[in-house]
Amino acid sequence: MLQTPTDEHTECPNASEAAAIDAPPTGTTTCRALFFQLCLWCHTPDYRRSFCRVCGSRAFGRERSAGAGGVVRRVGYKPQNTWLVAMDEGFTVVCQVVSAAPVVVAIGARVRIVAPLDRGLPLVELTYRATSSSPRW
Repeated sequence: MLQTPTDEHTECPNASEAAAIDAPPTGTTTCRALFFQLCLWCHTPDYRRSFCRVCGSRAFGRERSAGAGGVVRRVGYKPQNTWLVAMDEGFTVVCQVVSAAPVVVAIGARVRIVAPLDRGLPLVELTYRATSSSPRW
């Protein structure tokens, strides 16, 4: 797997964004951002790939993710609390949900990036829970 750096210390556009990402306030407000790859030929977004899954190109550009997405499915065991998250930009990434029990997380729940990398997995937290349209029994 391609080991490209996916986080950088960048300047946030405003202080409220830094507060939302829990960055420490400093003279120059910095925050950690999640970056993804965008194929320069077909513009397919990917996360940590050595070649494009659509056209096979190896030419990628780096884009900054907004950090919001939806839970698609569980990956791994409950104690790890890892989930496959479809980001709003169109790529999927395996993330670890923090500050929520595995029972609380449901498919369709909206999440946001808290910290891009921790032990190789981005950390996300729930922004709101998924609601079921029909009762399950």
